Parts: sequence; C-alpha cells; structure tokens
Amino acid sequence: MKDYKLSGSIVVYNKAEDAIKTVQSVVDNTGDNFSLYVIDNNSREKINEQLKKKFAVNYIDLGENVGFGRGHNRVLDKIDSKYHFVINPDILINGDTIDNLCDFMDSHPDCVIACPKVENPDGTVQYIAKKRPRLLSLIARRIRLPFLKKYEDDYLMRAANQDESFEIDFCTGCFFVIRTDVFKEIGGFDSDYFLYFEDADITMRAKQKGKAYYAPCASVTHFWHRETATSKRRFFTQLKSMFIYFSKWGFKL
Repeated sequence: MKDYKLSGSIVVYNKAEDAIKTVQSVVDNTGDNFSLYVIDNNSREKINEQLKKKFAVNYIDLGENVGFGRGHNRVLDKIDSKYHFVINPDILINGDTIDNLCDFMDSHPDCVIACPKVENPDGTVQYIAKKRPRLLSLIARRIRLPFLKKYEDDYLMRAANQDESFEIDFCTGCFFVIRTDVFKEIGGFDSDYFLYFEDADITMRAKQKGKAYYAPCASVTHFWHRETATSKRRFFTQLKSMFIYFSKWGFKL
C-alpha cells in the first residue's frame, strides 16, 4: 500500500450480507493507511455489531435514509486523505485495485476523478465509462429497440478499447476514486439528488477542476442489479433525478 493516507466510504441500505463481503474485500486488500467508513442509511438489519466483531472500520448509523450521495457526504469533514474511494456495497476489489488506481492518479496529475474496469462476476465487462447522458441513450437502455441501440452504444463508449485508458464524462458511482481536496472543494455529491445521476453530476463538477478518466489498470467485480427495471418507485426516483440533471447541465436529445 501507498505511504500516504487513503480513505473510502460505503453507503449501506439493507442487504447486510453483501455489504459485509464488500467490507471484507476492502479490508483484506488495504493497509493501516486506508480509513474505511461504512454509512448505514437506517437499514432494517443493522450491521454495526457484525462489523465490530470482524473489522476495524468507522461505522456511522444515520438513523434515516438520506440517499446515496448525501450518505457519502457524511465523511467530508472526517477525511484528510490524498485520495478518496466511493464504493458500492455490491463491489469486490482485489489486491491491486487500490494501488493501481493511486498509481494512475499519481502519474496523471491532470486527473481528478477516475473509475476502473468494472466486471461482471463471470469476468465480462460492464460498460461503465460513459459520455454525458442524453435522453435517447437513456431511453435506449430501458427500451431495447434495434434502431435505438446506436445511442446506447455511443453513450457506453462500446467502440473504445476497454483495455486502454481514455477520458470520459461520467464516472459510475459503483466505484471511483477522487482527489480528496477536490471532493471537499466541490462539496461532495449534490444533495438535490436522492439516488441516480448524482454520479454523473459529481463527475461534471469534478471536471471543472481537471479531467475524468477510465483507468483499466485496475478492476473490480460488480454484482449489479438493475432495480429500476423491477421497482416502480425506483424508476420514478430515476426520472426525478434525470430531470434535476438535465435542468442543471442542459438537455440533450
């Protein structure tokens, strides 16, 4: 591990078993210079006692569900690291993930935020390095029609070589690294978002301070569940967040 301070945060809402696996993978693959914060958005199944038995992590029980970005923001006044990692509770990292991303940031001083290669459990690539959201690309992701596929492919940058680094507009919130001073300077995530698009938004604001990159020198495994496809409440939350994003950054058809 690096000899400078690092930090990471995981926001948990239920699914304690998955979250504990994520914490285990982070703890197993980091050192004493990595401060991990687990923020509990008032889960029905509290994981505090389970964490205390196994891990030396910082546990923050919010007592209410404040949403994804606002949960991560609770560490802003607690961290003094060089780089901060935003981690979903359905992510597994390996021994090289953190060091490789730090090396990438060290060697790219113009980079303020970056995401690694994200893989499915079977090893296939999840296309998480994206361009700016536009309406047609978002529709194409939900309604699988042949004539819309080109918009989805463009949005997900499928034509790009996924084994090489390149600049992007949108770092996925499932896992990214950001310079801590930039994270603090921009005030973390925009609290107007409860869930969805807050990662697209923070990438745009971070890009006002530097560049965003896809960095496949590091990889993580993501046990992804597309809950908007099965939950009407989540779908409408996504629509609200999409409206906030387009109102702030401009509408693109």
